[in-house]
Amino acid sequence: MNIVWLVTFWIMQAVAQLLFKYGSTVPSKHTLGFVAGNVFGASSIWFLMLLYKSMNPNVALGLGTGGGFLCAQIALAVVFKSSLSPLQYGAMALVSVGMALFAVGVKP
Repeated sequence: MNIVWLVTFWIMQAVAQLLFKYGSTVPSKHTLGFVAGNVFGASSIWFLMLLYKSMNPNVALGLGTGGGFLCAQIALAVVFKSSLSPLQYGAMALVSVGMALFAVGVKP
């Protein structure tokens, strides 16, 4: 069940960032983007809290925030067609490697 909560957290974090970006690009939708982004972002914390209950909180936070960051970066790049430099792709790869190492180091 942890993987479902983790992926849900990542998706909700990405949706929140997309809404914030949308609200910042369409002046008439500023308030809507702000409110909707906060609804998704704040309510996603519920899934992080579920992860805290069922696994090491340090690992839950590391995987949650790292994966949320990566999903948000990919979603923003795809939806808003922003280009990333090779160095930025490398940074994302390093975050992925860091998350993997963090997860592998978990003691049963």
